[in-house]
Amino acid sequence: MLKFKAGMFSWSILTISVFCAATPAFAQSQAPAQDAVVQNAAPVAPVKAAEATGNESQASKAGSLELSDINVQFLKSFNDRHKCGIANIDAAISRADFANNIVVCLTSTEVKLAQDPNAIPVSELAKLRDVVDQFSNEVSYLGNRLETVEKKLASVQKSTFSTTTKLAGEVIVALTGVSGQTGTPAADTNAGSVVFGNRVRLNFDTSFTGKDRLRTRLESRNNIQLDGGTNTTAPSTVATVNGVATVIPGATTNSLNGGTGTNTTRLGFDGDGGNSTNLSLLQYSLPISDQSKILITTVGNEFNDDFYTFNPQFTSAGNGALTRFGRFNPVYRQSGNGAALNADLRFSPQLSASLGYAIPSGANNPGVGANGVFGSGAAGLVQLRYQPSQDLDLGLIYARSYHPTGGGVTGATGSIFANNPFSVPTVANHYSFLASSKLSPNFTLSGWVGLTNASAETGGNVTGNADIFNAAITAAISDVGAKGNTLGFIVGIPPRVSSISSSVATTRNRFNPDTALHLEALYKIRVSDNLEITPGVLFITSPESQPVAPTNRGGEFVGTVRSTFRF
Repeated sequence: MLKFKAGMFSWSILTISVFCAATPAFAQSQAPAQDAVVQNAAPVAPVKAAEATGNESQASKAGSLELSDINVQFLKSFNDRHKCGIANIDAAISRADFANNIVVCLTSTEVKLAQDPNAIPVSELAKLRDVVDQFSNEVSYLGNRLETVEKKLASVQKSTFSTTTKLAGEVIVALTGVSGQTGTPAADTNAGSVVFGNRVRLNFDTSFTGKDRLRTRLESRNNIQLDGGTNTTAPSTVATVNGVATVIPGATTNSLNGGTGTNTTRLGFDGDGGNSTNLSLLQYSLPISDQSKILITTVGNEFNDDFYTFNPQFTSAGNGALTRFGRFNPVYRQSGNGAALNADLRFSPQLSASLGYAIPSGANNPGVGANGVFGSGAAGLVQLRYQPSQDLDLGLIYARSYHPTGGGVTGATGSIFANNPFSVPTVANHYSFLASSKLSPNFTLSGWVGLTNASAETGGNVTGNADIFNAAITAAISDVGAKGNTLGFIVGIPPRVSSISSSVATTRNRFNPDTALHLEALYKIRVSDNLEITPGVLFITSPESQPVAPTNRGGEFVGTVRSTFRF
């Protein structure tokens, strides 16, 4: 056996019998990469006299070959007959370049003979073997050159990197219809109507070293929020009751702003900015090891973007669940689109941890209070992830958050009472268990259970504690109807106040005696690599977790067709 080995590839050809009775065969090998062909290789010294034959011209011995050389003529005719993939030789060629053509032709011949041992006559194979013998030095020289170039290239790539910025975009358009049910806590101002909305994001990802990333995101959107409206709380006052200074919470009023009267109907990609373009994310990600990184965000942080959420098929706003609650556990929303310092750490293939500290932005964080940074709201999160096998993920989360106005305890999901149990500064401790299992190649089952304990923090005589519960199970079935399509189901209990005690009578009533059920079905249709269309429907029973009569509507339907285009 003759064997040639070069830096990026190796070739082999079995000894070819010149007897007609023998059956020729070549070992199968892969075709060399295009990068392996070296152009304009410098001529090398002629081979030893023992290697030269009487068929070689003087030009051949001098280090280059003319078209009249018998070896050149043979290889040209061999390529014409058997299409072995070499470039047309129409001028004088160096011995190194000719050897490179031999290697390319040899590799193609091996593949062809592996498919059909009788594809090429024995006599031609014998001649090809002779040509290989004559240029064995050049083949070896070619391999040495490639190995040297590889080493130099690897050294340059490791030591230098040009700053690079890449653009990626996502466009979501959605047609949404809301059922006609109305009632307390507020009339559904969009009852029976159909609305059209959109969201456009442009991500500019810049890397300075090849491993880091600075992401700058511009966003414009015009998707009406099907929610409980905006709560406005008047400032607290201090009054003397029986000679004791007591903090009296300010009255809270609600403005629907065209919503449904409940946060349980919110979509996962909603937000009405009048299609004005804003900076929605500025984040720098830096690796601290092969498997760990830190993330510094000044605008637009979401814990769910930085950490694994144990709901892999439904996390994304563009191609995940259609609803806000269906995407992931509400505890990830404690970051509130503000500034954050997060770390994602992997200790072993099975164990990792995520740490985050965020300062939320928005109406629920006006920057006054006794906690956080400079009196603002704040949220800290610790997550442990354990993967006992490739198809099973288990997680535990503890988070602690401070809410200066009392709002935002559940990240604007679930009932209005769950999101704002006291209307005074509130501290909340969040505990969650999460799991995701790939039960088969096409079936993924995920879910979570979450408990929040909220406490009123006023510094006065206003006291209160509330327990808030939520849970969900999600199922994703892949390749339904066609490859790439996904059928999804989500069943859950949006955040509800399961128990509450308070020194203020008006907040003692913020208890959810009933349990809302979140029932969502969707079908993701993969039209192309860049386009997905997802129709789906949501049904919420007892939307505010209140009895059906006399204070709550019986249920709420939301139907949506979301189209997502990425580029």
